Amino acid sequence: MSLNIQFHLLTHTILYGAFIGLTFDTVGLLIQQLKNKIFRDFLLIFYWTIQLPLAVLFFHRINQGKFQSYLLIFVLLGGGIYFKFFQRKYLVELKMLLKVCHQVYFGLKKVLNVLIFKPILFIFRLIFDIMVVPRKIFRKKRSDEDEVRAGQDGEIQSH
Repeated sequence: MSLNIQFHLLTHTILYGAFIGLTFDTVGLLIQQLKNKIFRDFLLIFYWTIQLPLAVLFFHRINQGKFQSYLLIFVLLGGGIYFKFFQRKYLVELKMLLKVCHQVYFGLKKVLNVLIFKPILFIFRLIFDIMVVPRKIFRKKRSDEDEVRAGQDGEIQSH
């Protein structure tokens, strides 16, 4: 293996270790938001079951399927570099991004509610009122007429 190929292997493996650290922090931050501990544990196990085949594919692609022990050391080195130098800044940026996404979500929800759902609800209520209110008035008028007739019939029968 030439020196150039070994250097590429080294840099790619270190970057892959940093990638694993970055995705682990991202998933960890998202999982912290969940209340159900069993679901959190399930998602963490799911994360690692996805990460393992990705690592196998990565090593197959980069080193023709050969796994040397120093590659594991470089993956750990890449993860250590990420956790030591970049983790704090990344988590601050990620939390700010999640806040912005949260605000955008609730803003869009409010806009959709005002511009789409409330007008549609208003139209349905208007149609409902147009159909139901005349029936109620007609029934009330009819029941008033029936009471008057019953009263008149009662007067006729009593005479």
